Amino acid sequence: RSTEQRNAELAVINSVQQGLAAELDMQGIYDLVGDRVRELFDAQVTGIVTFNHEDKTEDFKYLFEDGQRYYPGIRPYDKVREKIIQNRSTLLFNEKAAQAISELLGKTIKPVPGTRLAKSALYVPMIVGDNVRGYVSLQNVDKEHAFSDSDVRLLSTLANSMSVALENAR
Repeated sequence: RSTEQRNAELAVINSVQQGLAAELDMQGIYDLVGDRVRELFDAQVTGIVTFNHEDKTEDFKYLFEDGQRYYPGIRPYDKVREKIIQNRSTLLFNEKAAQAISELLGKTIKPVPGTRLAKSALYVPMIVGDNVRGYVSLQNVDKEHAFSDSDVRLLSTLANSMSVALENAR
């Protein structure tokens, strides 16, 4: 692994630990981690979302697009999220992301109110044990092929570290 990747991973883990040390609530920790991920990837859209499997909903713990914070609240999860849960794997849409996601859903997707549809989208599951607890998403609304293989690897590593740290914080 590259030194850069290891440093990024440590920075995210440290931000979770700083949040715990400062006795932040879980939302404060999501905010800290989200900010760190957003800085690392310089992504237009950064999201951290958790699942409630009992009622099949997703809760946006952190969502930024173009420097603006959004609070979309809880909503039912869709086939894209079900695929993340069932396959326990990363989804990368590096071309015509909105169209590809719409095809997967069998209907036209609507962005979170106030946001734009992505041209590139990356969804990485947060897994603890056998449970997919949620996902981290990076998106680019202006360009395709916004995410490289190394971005995918790094975000996957960070999501794994973050999942464990957040679970311990719980």
